[in-house]
Amino acid sequence: MKRILLIGLIALSLIGIQAQERIMVITDPHVLAPSLVEPGSAFDEMMTGQRKMIDLSASVWQALIDTAMLYKPELVLIPGDLTKDGELESHTLVAGSLQKLREAGINVLVIPGNHDIGGKAYSYIGDETFPTETLANENWESTYPWVYEQAIAKDEDSHSYAAEPFAGVTMLAIDGAKNDAEVGNLSDKTLAFVLAQADSAVAKGNMIVAMAHWQILEHFDQQGTLESACRFKNADDLRDSLMAHGVHLVLTGHFHVNGITTYRTPGAEKVDSLVEITTGSPITYPCPYRWLMLSENRADVQVETAFVESLPELDNMHQYSREWMSEHATNMIPQLSLRAWHKIENNMDLVAEMFGDNIAAMLQECIPATDSAKIAMVQKHFGSTVVELYLLHSDGNEPEYPEGDSLAQALYDGMESMMHEMTDAKMDNMIYRNFQKLLIAAAKDLAQEPVQSLVEDKTQWKQKEDADRTDDLHLTLTVNKPRGDQAIENTGSPEVSTYKFIQEGKLYIRRGEQLFDSYGRQVR
Repeated sequence: MKRILLIGLIALSLIGIQAQERIMVITDPHVLAPSLVEPGSAFDEMMTGQRKMIDLSASVWQALIDTAMLYKPELVLIPGDLTKDGELESHTLVAGSLQKLREAGINVLVIPGNHDIGGKAYSYIGDETFPTETLANENWESTYPWVYEQAIAKDEDSHSYAAEPFAGVTMLAIDGAKNDAEVGNLSDKTLAFVLAQADSAVAKGNMIVAMAHWQILEHFDQQGTLESACRFKNADDLRDSLMAHGVHLVLTGHFHVNGITTYRTPGAEKVDSLVEITTGSPITYPCPYRWLMLSENRADVQVETAFVESLPELDNMHQYSREWMSEHATNMIPQLSLRAWHKIENNMDLVAEMFGDNIAAMLQECIPATDSAKIAMVQKHFGSTVVELYLLHSDGNEPEYPEGDSLAQALYDGMESMMHEMTDAKMDNMIYRNFQKLLIAAAKDLAQEPVQSLVEDKTQWKQKEDADRTDDLHLTLTVNKPRGDQAIENTGSPEVSTYKFIQEGKLYIRRGEQLFDSYGRQVR
């Protein structure tokens, strides 16, 4: 049985830009070595709290390795979270697989994520869970030695490095996992190293492709507020610094959702920009990975998205993973809802400043008293809507799905009904009746920016004239001044272009004589 269906790849070298090299991008495979699992209640219990299909991780990983061996890209990139939780045995399995790719002539570059080094990891044997050895910080580079053997420069304070896997191309691997102060925070010394390597690449006229685990850009407005751990702690400063030093393309993971977004410096006469391609995990819906094709003149990058479609033990990964996610995404709601409630409580002084002490006191009185009550309130009124919005976001290119607007409205309606439940008991008081209207209006206003930004797939949503909508699945970028005789004046701003149309409510992508659907499946 085939392990994987490679979507549209056969045509990729024949359409779009004239590609010199192909890069396969896999991120967040979260491999758990089968040797650490014996079926039983311990593993079953762990899986109930997962949105990741850890039970399929080794099989999905092998499917991706088989795909690479079959189609032989010139380079495989993995921006972190190679393992479930840094298990030494899992790293041994992953490194062994990657070494086989290298022996087949396929180069590999990796960078660690937050699940790769140290921390707590376990084996699951029958009904018992046991701690297991994890990869130590000092052993990362010796576990993946070929990465650092080919580095042209290596940071002393992190696992960051620069490499030139192809002539005219500089890879900047930016590590936020090895940091004494805080995981996901780039130190000043590491940032200085990265920028120096970017300057060197610019001086050579090289195309720069940066790679990091944590995101740098927001893929919908207020994403960092709702899920602060998804981005580098100093993401905005890092974004501006990279752009100022000639970096216009970065590959990331961590968030488990396909997304491509473009940040443009607001108000600049000569617009500069950074494009971030975030690739979802192959063990969460819809099980994606990416193909990048680099142009011979080192100016253009063509991006295609593919999906793990089947495994020996599972014929339809798309349907299975969606059902799995629909069931297990509810595990995210307690964390998200508590974060929102606690943010309100921690900013009660701002409420008092804006609306007065009486309103702040009434709001505090209406908030559920316990964490369990807060979670139950969210689950009751719009928990299922949050899950559906997450699935919509996971698909990417959200406006192509007609249910986006109705889901947004369902969320607003759910918030209104929750506010009624919180305040209806006090409606015999005129002050509370006015307060209820104010509370409902404020809640909808707070929700509108991130929700509409998500369903419309636009960042900087409030600034309609500056709002960005970048295709999340298929596009071509111009990220560098062409090299050699083809060199032309370049603004430093990537141009994003797609070739698509909608027919009978469905999106199609045309390249030459070939036609693809929104998942990259070739129609003809």
